[in-house]
This record gives sequence, C-alpha cells and structure tokens, in this order.
Amino acid sequence: MGNTASYEKRIKFNVIVNNFEANALLNVAEKSDYYLEECHDDKLNSIARRTLTYSPNVISTNEVSRINSFLESVELPQRLHMDLDTVNIIQLMPSADGGMPHTRPGEIICFPDISQLFSQTTLIHELWHIHQRKYQNEWLDIFKHMGWNLWSGELPEHLEKHRRYNPDTLDCPLWIFDNTWVPVPIFRNITRPKVEDVDIWFYNPNRNYHVRQVPQEINFIFSNLKDKAYEHPREIAAYMLSEPERYKNSIGFKHLLEAIGATAIINNGSRV
Repeated sequence: MGNTASYEKRIKFNVIVNNFEANALLNVAEKSDYYLEECHDDKLNSIARRTLTYSPNVISTNEVSRINSFLESVELPQRLHMDLDTVNIIQLMPSADGGMPHTRPGEIICFPDISQLFSQTTLIHELWHIHQRKYQNEWLDIFKHMGWNLWSGELPEHLEKHRRYNPDTLDCPLWIFDNTWVPVPIFRNITRPKVEDVDIWFYNPNRNYHVRQVPQEINFIFSNLKDKAYEHPREIAAYMLSEPERYKNSIGFKHLLEAIGATAIINNGSRV
C-alpha cells in the first residue's frame, strides 16, 4: 500500500491561508462527494446545518507560523508518512459541522477551530480518515479482517430519515459487523437536530429490529471505545490508531494491527 521505498518520506502539509484558494479546494471536494448538497436535500440534515456557516475562515500570520512549526515537529506513524503525499489544512468558520474536525476529498482536513490541529491525537485521527478514503480497496480487506463488511441493504424508514451524515464516511456509510449489526448515527433530538448531538443505534437486518446499546458481540471485540466511535469501522480504526496505548488490550485493535502492520502506530509498535 503506497510508497514503501523509504521511511524518510514525510507528509507535506499545506496550510491554506487564502480564502479564494480554500474555496476552490472545497468546491472541487464538493464535486467529488456532494456532501453539502446531500445534507441540503435531506430534511433533518438540512435543519441541523441551517444555522451553521460552512466556509473558510482567516488564519492569522502568527497562527500560520505556529501551525507550521508544530507540523514540522509532530510525531506521526511511519505508515502515514509513507502513504500520504500533500495534505491541505483549511480552517472553517467556528460553527461549521458543529465545530467538529473532518476531512473532504482532495486530502483536505477541515478544522472549525484551528487550535484543534495542535492535538497530536486529533491530527492522527483525521490523517487516517484521509488514508481510508485514498486506499479504499485496501481498507475493505482491513475491515473484513476486523469483522466488518459493506452493507448494501436498506434501513427501515424511521432509521434512514433520522440518520446523521458524516463527511468522513459519506462515500460508504453503512457497514455490518459479523453479518448481524449495522451501526447508524441517529439525531438525538429529531425536532431540533444538531450535527454533534447523535446516538449510535444498531440495526439487525436479519431480525428487522434495532437496539440502542452497543451489542455484546461488538463490545467484546471493540471494548472501551468512546460511544461515537461505534458509528463506523472507519471511526473505530481512527480512534484506535490515534490512541494505541489506550486500546492496546482490545481484541479489535489487535486484529487491526495484524491487518495494517506495526508502522501504523508511532515507534513501530514500541508503545503497545
């Protein structure tokens, strides 16, 4: 997967300071994933974003200097350096996507609050989302090794119409674990939906019912995850790879590392 010729290769980070350039990159991304259009066309996702401003925000000169200094010194897994080339960093308005960092096509990481970038854990998490989008076929195999497969069925109407869209998973939103459970992010308040305010429900298509607690089968393999991580195998992997020490005893983490290799965590696995 990707360039394995040398561990000296490093990701080139491109901090976008010009709003014209940022808008151009976001427009290209939109033509690829139609994220904002999909949200606009869905009732609850549109309501949830009605008061949110999804547009670039100015980054000060001093902040750019701090960002570049951090990016030059931050420690990242070798696998990310090997497989990713140029990553674009865009600061959005604070309300964009409920203030949550996320990625878009074109190897873009969007930060509604640029201070979020200074978290090594957050940066690694978002870089893995870029990696997952860039190497989709390889991640199909990785997720299969972890017990997940793409699910092509249809959700019951009451689940589908209350499902929150996620830019990091929009291209392949529904997956099934052990051919039994499909996680679905559901708006917690359907009368006043908020992008950041969701619960993860789990649908069993074999028996046509859902539960609101993490099923025992999933919790046993992927233990101690944050609740929102269960939304999607991409999220599960990004959380575990960005905090390997926290999840080192998880069966699911061990399966993930078997499939992706030790260079996916810092210091080639010495921390776990």
